[in-house]
Amino acid sequence: MPDIQTELASLLQQVDRPGNFYVSGTLDIHAPRLEVEGVGPIALPLLGIQARQLIDAAEQAPYGRGSETLVDTQVRRTWQVDAERVHLGGRYWEQDLQRMLNQVATGLGIDGAIRAEFYKLLIYENENFFTTHRDTEKAPGMFATLVIVLPCDFQGGELVIRHKDEEAKLKLRPEDPAEAAFAAFYADCRHEVLPVTAGHRLTLIYNLIRDAGQAPPLAPDFSALQQRAESLLRAWADADEGPDKLIYPLHHAYTQAELAFDTLKGEDAGIASVLVTACAAADCDCHLVLLTIEEYGWAEYVGGGWDGEEAEYEIGEVIDNSWVLEHWRHPDGGRPGMGNLPFGEEEICPPNALDDLDDSAADFQEASGNEGVSFERFYQRAALVVWPRKRRARVLADGGLAVSLPFLTELVQRWEDSGDDAQRQQALELASEIRRAWAPHSVTYGTAWSEGQARVLLENLARLGDLEQRLAFLSDQVLAGIYAAKDNPALAELLLALEPARAADLLNKLISNNGGRQPAACAGLLRLCAERFSEPGILHAAATTLVEHLPDAATVREENLVIDSLHALERIDPALAQKALDHFLSLPAVYPMDALLLPAALAQRENASETEPTGITDLRHAVLAHLQRRIDEPLAPPADWRRAANVKCNCAKCKDLNAFLRAPDQPRWALKAAQADRSHVEEMIRRHRCDLDLTTEKKGRPYTLVCTKNQASYQRRVGQREQDLLNHERLSD
Repeated sequence: MPDIQTELASLLQQVDRPGNFYVSGTLDIHAPRLEVEGVGPIALPLLGIQARQLIDAAEQAPYGRGSETLVDTQVRRTWQVDAERVHLGGRYWEQDLQRMLNQVATGLGIDGAIRAEFYKLLIYENENFFTTHRDTEKAPGMFATLVIVLPCDFQGGELVIRHKDEEAKLKLRPEDPAEAAFAAFYADCRHEVLPVTAGHRLTLIYNLIRDAGQAPPLAPDFSALQQRAESLLRAWADADEGPDKLIYPLHHAYTQAELAFDTLKGEDAGIASVLVTACAAADCDCHLVLLTIEEYGWAEYVGGGWDGEEAEYEIGEVIDNSWVLEHWRHPDGGRPGMGNLPFGEEEICPPNALDDLDDSAADFQEASGNEGVSFERFYQRAALVVWPRKRRARVLADGGLAVSLPFLTELVQRWEDSGDDAQRQQALELASEIRRAWAPHSVTYGTAWSEGQARVLLENLARLGDLEQRLAFLSDQVLAGIYAAKDNPALAELLLALEPARAADLLNKLISNNGGRQPAACAGLLRLCAERFSEPGILHAAATTLVEHLPDAATVREENLVIDSLHALERIDPALAQKALDHFLSLPAVYPMDALLLPAALAQRENASETEPTGITDLRHAVLAHLQRRIDEPLAPPADWRRAANVKCNCAKCKDLNAFLRAPDQPRWALKAAQADRSHVEEMIRRHRCDLDLTTEKKGRPYTLVCTKNQASYQRRVGQREQDLLNHERLSD
């Protein structure tokens, strides 16, 4: 087949004019001064009571049929106020209107000046609509219609515009009280307003006019190019050769905020119109994205740097880079939650489209230490991305979870909303490809377990009703280490759908394979299953495996490991719960009483049910005994100036420090010494939490470190006693 990158680019470059048959958007506006005869000033956003007043002062809007003007509420049901009765003004209204006209001219591909002639004010209430029709020429030179939806609260009322075989469905609903939504379309376009389902839709209608002597422009017709593009794309998709996706960089610059199909400028709008239509016919997906390239590496010196002259460098070796597509946009205006998708140079259309990358500015960083001069470069450009739908699953799965999982969720939602089985099959195919790419040790997917993204896949497969794929993922990925606590609800739901003996066996394998790395997550899953299985005793093997994997070396930080283990084991076998509790209490370095067991007991007490499991009760009593022992210890302020002298350093200065701390009649000690000695003593005091306040007297040389005894240890014990009493009360029966 032909080189698709070159052939398609050559065809798109034949788009001989910018623009589309419609343009739409939103614009921050200064609220205009709007007055209607018979009603008075109108507040914006529109209030319900004033909407009712407007309707009472309006007349039923007619429609044109040939030379006739008719009123038929089966064709058009809305209310109108003629321009003569509407007074629009305000200091900034004309400026705001001109800003809209500038966007309209660009979007419709109009060269030269256009002007807007106010025609009517329309108000739609619940169940109001206007069926499909074309606008008639209402003034000499009229070529298009401009609709401005003022700030108001409503639902429904979408504007549908059709031209040739293309259709655009526009919500035109301002999301902010300071916004107006607008749309303009050529007069030969068929259009309709769908029924308003709630609230009131307040619109201004303008006729767009070219000056006398200029032929009214017509909507662009790219049908021939669209058909040729469709043939190219279909041949590429059918052959299953060449790159899996195509990336066509656009000509104009766009920020993330202004990136949208309906705000594309000049020839970009025409090219997008051709490609979107051709893709739909050729069973391809088309998205608008920002193409982002970031590079880092070493630079090479090329001259300069003498007598105050700035040194010159050029890019040398690139040692790290990122080529991604991000900030996805649908042709219908949607913003899918897809992340960054990597791409390669072989996918660029045409192949030389990124030649200007070599001319983009690099930020050179001067050499520091033993390192040479480095550079960083950032390059960004809007682009259209195309892939055949039959390759969609492969493209997205190979691109990583940040792209594939959000797209899968979107496909599942589309299927649930539409009931279209084709959507379900596409979702199942994508899920299968995600599983294929999700090898436990792959670079792209390997750390995903830490983010709980396995849960997203499992939940979507559950929504799709695919038990076999869920089981395959559990066997191939979860048992191999793709697992985290966030996955537990989805895994418990899967296990509950199985025959109990099989579920118990899989759970035992999961804990055996993951218990050493994720003991707290395994305990949480065992608890979920123990609480929901009708006969939790069947999980005895899994419970035994969990006890065998309880940590016995590194300090544990997760309170839920203790609580979830005891809850689960108590339901399965109380003897195992007692064994686990003995393990926790026998290793205070691994399961510290104050840092772990006390917070765990308090958290359990706050969320306790009416019946407390025996293992939890025993834990609580062990914590209470610990608190009581500390409460019973004598507590009194120091009787003299003697303080704990436990500084573990044998240098002369630290020996003097310990002697000072032991002295019963010495409240203050001054150490006149070099900075290194003073800093060392200060560090020892802080490290051993000595009861001393420190200041430095900067008189003479060397300076003097002044150490004054305080009652910090006693005050800490007072605070500890108060907290122990409070915790004892909270934990007591």
